Amino acid sequence: MPSENDLLYLKDIWLKYNKNMSDHQGSYRGCELIEVKLNTAQLEIGMYVKELDRPWLQTPFMFQGFRITTERELQQLRALCKHVTIEVEKHYWFSYQKHHINEKTQESSLKEPQVTTPLHKTLPEAKTLYDKANVEIHSILNKVKEAEDIDIEPIRETINGFVRSVVSNPNALLWLTRIKNRDEYTAEHCLRVAILSIAFGRHLDLDESELSLLGMCGMLHDVGKMIIPDEILNKPGKLTPEEYDVMKAHASRGGELLEQQSDLDPSIITVARHHHERLDGMGYPSNLKAENISLYTRIVTIVDAYDAISSERCYKPAATPAEALRILYENRGTQFDPELLQHFILMVGIVPTGSIVELNNGQVGIVLANNPQYKLKPKVLLVRDEQKRPQEERIINLAKCPIKADEKPLEISKALSNGSFGVDILDYTKSKEYPHLSEFNWL
Repeated sequence: MPSENDLLYLKDIWLKYNKNMSDHQGSYRGCELIEVKLNTAQLEIGMYVKELDRPWLQTPFMFQGFRITTERELQQLRALCKHVTIEVEKHYWFSYQKHHINEKTQESSLKEPQVTTPLHKTLPEAKTLYDKANVEIHSILNKVKEAEDIDIEPIRETINGFVRSVVSNPNALLWLTRIKNRDEYTAEHCLRVAILSIAFGRHLDLDESELSLLGMCGMLHDVGKMIIPDEILNKPGKLTPEEYDVMKAHASRGGELLEQQSDLDPSIITVARHHHERLDGMGYPSNLKAENISLYTRIVTIVDAYDAISSERCYKPAATPAEALRILYENRGTQFDPELLQHFILMVGIVPTGSIVELNNGQVGIVLANNPQYKLKPKVLLVRDEQKRPQEERIINLAKCPIKADEKPLEISKALSNGSFGVDILDYTKSKEYPHLSEFNWL
C-alpha cells in the first residue's frame, strides 16, 4: 500500500496526466505511453484503466478502457479486481517509481528485513526450487534457440516460490547463487540474476507482487542471447566491431521474443530490451537516458553486471565479489543508479553469503549471513582447521568472538574460490541437517 507521501506525489503526477490526456482516447498528445500492471490498492483518481483482470462484461463499467473520475469507480475497481493495467506517460511513471523507492529506502536504510525461518529449514526447499528453476530456464532457452513456442507459466510459479523463500530467509538461495558452471553460463546467469534481484527488492522493501515481477524480469532478461550464434556468444577472444554489433542485438531481439507472449507484464519486456542502457545515454539498443530507464531495469542492470563480472567465462576469469562491487562503484552515476548501487552493496556485503573464506588463524569457513553493522564480520560456518583438515563443523559470529589478551581478533584474511581445500558449496546445499544452526536466530 502506498504511503501518504507516495499518494500525494502520485496525485501530482495524475494532475499533469489529466492536463495532457486526450478525452476520447485516454492518451498523451506527443508523449510516449507505456502500460503498467498495478494492484488496485495503488489506483488513484485520474488514472486511465486499459485492461482488467476479468472480462469487462462481468463489470458495471460502460466502456472498455476509461479514466477513473470518481471515488465510486475507484471503490468498484478495488472490489472487483485484484489488479488492472493502466496506460501512463513514460516519463511521469518512471519519475514516480524513482520517488517511491527513494521514500522506502530512506525509511528503511537502517533496518534489516526480518528473517523468519532458520537456514537449516529453508535450505532443502530452496535447493528443490533452484533445481526446478534450472531445468525450466534451460528448457525455455533451448526452445528459443530452436525457434519453438515457449511456456512461461512454470517459471512464474517457481519465481513465486523464490519470493516466499527469500522473504522468510534470503540466505539459502543466496548460497545457491555461488554455484557456478562456466559451461552453463547463460541459463545459470538468468537464474542467479532472478534470485539476486528478488533479494535486492526485499532489501528495498518491495512487496511480494513487486518481487515476483522483478524475479521474472531477472529470469528472462537474457533470452535474446539464444539467437546469437555460439561462435560469437562463446568466443574466447575479443569480439570484432562487427561481432559486437551482433552480440548487442540480443537485447532488442529478446524484447521482440517476449512481446509474442500473451499475458506477460510489459515491465519484463522492457527489462529484456533495455538492461544494457546507461544513465548517461551511452548504452544500447536505444541510447536511453536516465529519465527514460525504469526502476526494474535499473535494478536488473546492476545485478546483471555484478553476476557477469564475478563469474568465470570462456574469455575471462571470475572477479571476486569485492572486485565486482568496486567496478560497479566506479561506474556509478554514468552507467548505474548511484542510490540503488549503494543499497545493493549494503545488501550483498563485501563477502557475500555462500563465500568460502580463510580466517587470519588459517581456518576455512563458509559465510552464512552478513552482519549489516559489521560488514567484514559475518557469521561463518567453520569447516577446515588451521592445517586445512576437515574439522567438526561449528558456527562463529566474527562480530562477537571473545578475544583473549594475547590473541588477535579473528577476522577474514581472504576470500577463496569454490573448491578450495576441498570445500564445495554444492555439498552444503544438499538435504544435510545442521541441528546446531537452529540455535542462532540470526539465520
